[in-house]
Amino acid sequence: MKRRILMAAVAAMGLLPGVASAQPMNANVAVYTGSLVAVPAYVAKDLGIYDKHGLAVTLMDFRAAPDATAALFSGAVDLMSNSPGNMMLVNSRGRDLVAIVDNYPAHVWSVITGKDVATPNKGAGYPAMIRDLKGKKIGVPAIGSDGHNFARRFFRDAGMDPEKDATFLAVGLGPDAVAAFKAGQLDAVMAIEPVQTVLETLGGKVMLDLMVDRTIPEFATWTSSVYHSTKAHADKNAEMMKRFQAAQEEAIAFVRDPVNAGKVAAVWSKYNKALTPEQMKGVLTRLGKAFDVKFNCKGTENVGKFQVDNGLIRPDQVQTCEQLAWSGAKKYLP
Repeated sequence: MKRRILMAAVAAMGLLPGVASAQPMNANVAVYTGSLVAVPAYVAKDLGIYDKHGLAVTLMDFRAAPDATAALFSGAVDLMSNSPGNMMLVNSRGRDLVAIVDNYPAHVWSVITGKDVATPNKGAGYPAMIRDLKGKKIGVPAIGSDGHNFARRFFRDAGMDPEKDATFLAVGLGPDAVAAFKAGQLDAVMAIEPVQTVLETLGGKVMLDLMVDRTIPEFATWTSSVYHSTKAHADKNAEMMKRFQAAQEEAIAFVRDPVNAGKVAAVWSKYNKALTPEQMKGVLTRLGKAFDVKFNCKGTENVGKFQVDNGLIRPDQVQTCEQLAWSGAKKYLP
C-alpha cells in the first residue's frame, strides 16, 4: 500500500518515465490549404497521432510560403513546411531557419494550361514548350515564392524575359488558384497537387509535370517540403520538436502504405472539397510513396544550385542539408 501511494505521488510529480512526455504541448503548425504536402499533417491530426505523441496541434492554413514565414518569425506558428531553397533565401538575410524533419523530398510543381491555350511546341520538349506561354497570364502562389521562381526560370531557359514576356498573378496554392483558373483569369497555373488534378477536371492540360518528368537533369532529384523552425525556437522547444518528429515518422509511414490510401484520402477530403475521395486516392497512389522523413541531400544540393543560378543567393550562401539540419535532426541525414 505504501509503495503504491509513493508511486502515485512520484507519477503526479511527473518523475516516472513517459509521464512527463504524456503532458500535451500546444503547437501551431503552418500548412498550405488542402495541398498534397499537408497530407501527413492532416492524417496526424485526424487519426490522433499528434495526441499519441503528446502534442495538441492547431493546423494553420496559409496561401503561400512567404505568409507562413512571416507568421513563424512573429511567433504565431512553431513549425512550417517550406522548401530548402526558401530556407536558404531567408537565411541569406541573416535569419536562422533549421530543418526539423523532411516531408516531401521530391518535386511538386507542374505547369497547367487552359484548354484554349495552343501548345504547338509541347512535342519539342523542355524548354521549347515554354515558348507557348509567351504573353500569357500565369498564376503563381505568391510573388517571390518557389512557384514564381520556377516559372521565371522556365522562361529564361526558353530564351524569354520573364519580366517582359509574361504576367504573373499571385493566386495562392489552393482554392483561389482554382477559382481564378475557372473564371478564365489565367492562361496557366504553377500548380501542386491536388490543384493539378482539379484543373485537369476543368479542362486544363498538363504542359510540364516535374513530379514525373525526369528528363531535366537539374530537376530530377529535388526536395520540395521540409518542416522547419528557427534555430532559437527549436532549441528552446526541443521536446516539442522531438514529439513532432516522432509524429511525422508515424504519419508518413501510414501515408506511404498503399493499403491506407482509402483512409488517407478520406481524411484529406475533409480539408479539400475540390476532388472526390476516389480522385484523391488516385493522387496518393501515384505520389504517396514520395513522402519521407529522411533528408534528400542531393536534392538539397540541386535546390542550392537553382537558387544561385537564378540570382536569388550567392554561392557562399548555399547551405547543405547537413548545415540546414537542426542539431536534434541529425538522425535524418543519410
